[in-house]
Amino acid sequence: MNEMDYERLVDAIAARLHALPAQAKIILTAKHCADYIGIGESHFADRMSKAFDFPAPIKLPTDRGRRGHARWYATEVQDWVAGHK
Repeated sequence: MNEMDYERLVDAIAARLHALPAQAKIILTAKHCADYIGIGESHFADRMSKAFDFPAPIKLPTDRGRRGHARWYATEVQDWVAGHK
């Protein structure tokens, strides 16, 4: 039988978790937001993201110096959803 080295497994899991970005630094695309909320991406982009109380998007610059597609901080989206119980 193949014995599992649980200490190595725990160390490997801990290393991967440590490598993840802090929750406050995670940014979401429109697709991620739509999936999280449980709606279609086009509905999110056309309506939900433009709701007066939805978090303001982040527009990161592209390599050409233009503003890229909208992104949102995950914690802000989660807080917004939680505020609509």
